[in-house]
Amino acid sequence: MLMRFSRVVSLVLLLIFTAVLTGAVKASLNDKPVGFASVPTADLPEGTVGGLGGEIVFVRTAEELEKYTTAEGKYIIVVDGTIVFEPKREIKVLSNKTIVGINDAKIVGGGLVIKDAQNVIIRNIHFEGFYMEDDPQGKKYDFDYINAENSHHIWIDHCTFVNGNDGAVDITKYSNYITVSWCKFVDHDKVSLVGSSDKEDPEQAGQAYKVTYHHNYFKNCIQRMPRIRFGMAHVFNNFYSMGLRTGVSGNVFPIYGVASAMGAKVHVEGNYFMGYGAVMAEAGIAFLPTRIMGPVEGYLTLGEGDAKNEFYYCKEPEVRPVEEGKPALDPREYYDYTLDPVQDVPKIVVDGAGAGKLVFEELNTAQ
Repeated sequence: MLMRFSRVVSLVLLLIFTAVLTGAVKASLNDKPVGFASVPTADLPEGTVGGLGGEIVFVRTAEELEKYTTAEGKYIIVVDGTIVFEPKREIKVLSNKTIVGINDAKIVGGGLVIKDAQNVIIRNIHFEGFYMEDDPQGKKYDFDYINAENSHHIWIDHCTFVNGNDGAVDITKYSNYITVSWCKFVDHDKVSLVGSSDKEDPEQAGQAYKVTYHHNYFKNCIQRMPRIRFGMAHVFNNFYSMGLRTGVSGNVFPIYGVASAMGAKVHVEGNYFMGYGAVMAEAGIAFLPTRIMGPVEGYLTLGEGDAKNEFYYCKEPEVRPVEEGKPALDPREYYDYTLDPVQDVPKIVVDGAGAGKLVFEELNTAQ
């Protein structure tokens, strides 16, 4: 018993030491999101908690992963290492699931569809393999790395998404109360769409689509970071580093960052936007950090003072307030949060965002 205790203590100390050396972050299955995913409702009085309290299972194959994502009840599903989907496909995720990665977890050629579900957490997983050369615009296969459909209370945290044909994280069909945090998006075109189409029921859609994006790293991406229809979005402390997207036959020049359409209310604060450069500005194809889109325009406001955004080598951001001098929405009416100083955002986000950064100590004694 003493030997086992000593071995566990040594392992924990090693993990802590490793985290200090690699810049990894100590994480827990009890962690709570910041943002709309944290907002309590009658059926989820603690906000999003995923599969907390459920059985912990370790999965190493696509079949094992799908077995537990489609099982009824609470599960903490631990993706251990690389899982390859052959053929490429999406699998369904039911309610009350936490899916976390260890040992440089990757899902290659696979996507997660959260459909008609609630209370799902996905953390510390690298997604790749959804770029197909015969479908550069994502119309033929329509694969998303993560897609929420008619679902609520979802937290996507510390994941990496590389070069897919369609969405990296799409939020559709009246989904609600979602946070996307500390994720890294690389060489992706249509990054994150909120709202299925312009033809959704305006009243129902206006009550849905409450989404927070914070501390995400958008690197050499093209558009929809995010694009919001109907609902409301709080976009803060993200780092946009725009360059050429290479190795693809689709769009290669960055177009825009955050867009608001169909009456959506979007507040953008404390973000650092770095465009493609002065030469592109002279050519008229410089990066547009914020955009107002139609056919019914949305609303979008920028933080001021300590909440200001920084813009470098960008076009002039587009804004449209609901009421002059006031933000399009006040996030503090829904949840508390802390803004990092905008000048610190590039380093904080580059160092901290993406998969492989989290260390879950309690999982090392659960195997």
